[in-house]
Amino acid sequence: MLGAITEERKVLSDLPGLGSVSLCACGTVHLAVGAVTVRMAPEAFVQMMSMCREALHLIAQDPSLCEPQPLSPLTH
Repeated sequence: MLGAITEERKVLSDLPGLGSVSLCACGTVHLAVGAVTVRMAPEAFVQMMSMCREALHLIAQDPSLCEPQPLSPLTH
């Protein structure tokens, strides 16, 4: 639920079935995807978003980047 405030966190964004982004009273950003939560400083969150935007731009330019590639049995 967007904008929901609990005792400790305010939900900034929520996508049911995927995850949420919330801000802790201490200033930590919580990025929850499935069962994984990554906690980071707001500055690190901004850098992470910039990194994701760059990756999204590259994928938009060349969707074949997301096609499965054969894996080497020696490296995986």
